[in-house]
Amino acid sequence: MKFRKAIASPLFAFWTLAALVTLAQVALHPFDVQWRLIFAVCLGGVALYFPFAGTLRVRKTITIERPVTVVYNFLSQPANLHIWNPRAGSAQPENVPVEVGQEWTYSPGRWLFMKAPSSLRHAFSKVDPPHMIEITASGRGMRAIYAYILHDLGKCTEVTLDVTVAGMPVALAWLTSVISSVYPNRDLVRLKRALELGDTTEPSPSN
Repeated sequence: MKFRKAIASPLFAFWTLAALVTLAQVALHPFDVQWRLIFAVCLGGVALYFPFAGTLRVRKTITIERPVTVVYNFLSQPANLHIWNPRAGSAQPENVPVEVGQEWTYSPGRWLFMKAPSSLRHAFSKVDPPHMIEITASGRGMRAIYAYILHDLGKCTEVTLDVTVAGMPVALAWLTSVISSVYPNRDLVRLKRALELGDTTEPSPSN
């Protein structure tokens, strides 16, 4: 079954064939740098379009100088997401009751200079005010769980974002996990700025 799935993926089959052809050329011309580079590109294509799904896991923590109830109330409103995440558009519907099972979608946001697709359906899967909100998004063969865990530090709040995304290409899931473990989460930085400074303007695509 897995073999059938692999050969049924056109892009995976293309890059696999290209990798085999270029590997033969590398064997014939072992000192030709150009063939080595082409082979490396083909291996990248094979990894990117590997037809079996992987799982992405990201966990980031940030401290926000606002009381926990303020942070919880802000995060629990889906309409606020576009303020600190430029990839999300407006919530539809805008006013969603904070209850398990309540659903909504987002209009397309921005990703670099393009419109980001947003066909995922979102729903509250766990709610524990004011300590935790869990949102599940599903669609396009993927399932994502976003958990916001809040710790009351008095005048400040420690926010932990725990993200699990199942159904991504294996190579892309691994690469994103590695990058996320090294670099700070820019969305959380924007969230901190929005809550502490009252900056609720929409972020620019370059931020």
